[in-house]
Amino acid sequence: MKALYKNLALITSLLFTMSIIGLAYYLFIFPERIANQTHLISLMEVSELKPVLEELYIFSGISILLGFFSILLHLFNKSNKDESNVVYIEKFKEKKESKDVDSKDAGDENIDENLKEINANLKKEADNKAKAEKLLSFLADQLEASQAAIYIADKEGKKNIIKLFAAYAFVLPESQTVSYEFGEGLAGQVAKEQKLINISDVPEGYIKILSGLGESNPAHLILCPIMKDKKLLGVAEIASFKAFTKSHETLVEKSLALISNDLDKGPKKEKEKN
Repeated sequence: MKALYKNLALITSLLFTMSIIGLAYYLFIFPERIANQTHLISLMEVSELKPVLEELYIFSGISILLGFFSILLHLFNKSNKDESNVVYIEKFKEKKESKDVDSKDAGDENIDENLKEINANLKKEADNKAKAEKLLSFLADQLEASQAAIYIADKEGKKNIIKLFAAYAFVLPESQTVSYEFGEGLAGQVAKEQKLINISDVPEGYIKILSGLGESNPAHLILCPIMKDKKLLGVAEIASFKAFTKSHETLVEKSLALISNDLDKGPKKEKEKN
């Protein structure tokens, strides 16, 4: 449609220009036309109409010049508008890129501030499990997550497994335990590959959130390995109904690093107690 309007505007401008030229020519031959088409006035008498005709020429000439000037202004403004749009787009891109950089820097600063806050709170806890639960509660609040869990790496005979160590909003009877072999399920796969995964399409029935409103399935999931000196200590699993961003991934990784030393010592202490 825009192309059609543009063509119509061009055609009408050309017709207007041609009509102005035609009008100017008609005004030039106007006295002769009066004399030839009527018997009321002769060519000798036309000279007596010269003052009136000059007024008509002046008025028509001004109108013609204004018409041409209007067309030129229209074309000039259109050209300027197109150029200004290009400049605006470029400036918008530069502004957006600058804003993205500023947002990234601001996000990093926020992450550092959050880490300092949670680290100070974790130091107040002596029990490793309490620290892990407090960390999960912090992450759930920051990420608007609905459920979270930390599994620690262990051995069951010759099998490498991860077993549930701490949880947030996790519905599980006290007598029941949860564990996975390396490579089993999503958490087991993360333990095996030792790489963070951010899933935006959680398999139906994989995890359920229970609340007073009923039962529902979260759509987004982060699973992050907990590492220390290239050694797997455990896996964190965080579920949410909202998508996780790159900043969220960074926050999760850095937050889990705060308890890596405690988790590295935790299993040994438990074995000593047993």
